[in-house]
Amino acid sequence: MATSELFDLLKEAQRIALEKHSVPNILQPGVIKELMMAEILGHDLIPQKDSADAKDNKGNTYEYLASIRRVDVTTNKGCSFQMDRITPSNLHRVTRNKAFYFGIFKDHLEVEEIWKVEIPVVLAEVKRQLEKCKNDIAHVNFLLRWVEEYGTKVFP
Repeated sequence: MATSELFDLLKEAQRIALEKHSVPNILQPGVIKELMMAEILGHDLIPQKDSADAKDNKGNTYEYLASIRRVDVTTNKGCSFQMDRITPSNLHRVTRNKAFYFGIFKDHLEVEEIWKVEIPVVLAEVKRQLEKCKNDIAHVNFLLRWVEEYGTKVFP
């Protein structure tokens, strides 16, 4: 396949994403995985970067975090999820949501599992990590074992 054919397919995918899902940029980091998760969960994607990731038919909003499961490695097995640029003054990025969904992917385009974690649990973990952070801005990490301990598997 020539590069121009690949670009033509990407342009067609962008046209469909905009027309059917109001996604203005399919190359925006994470948007394809979020779109896949939203379809599985029956949510509508919110493609604006400064908003929650999705909403349900009742107007509840949700945050999606995605990661690819590492296999065939000797250390750091599993996966981790990250929220960037968290501060005590922007905790609304957590509290505006009904729940968090953590998508575990087999590869870049195949969902393996989705876990749901309730907001009070997520907020407690975010605050715990913020308290230990030495910087003004934190990148909060959620390890797979934490998701499995505190979450509920909703897919498959």
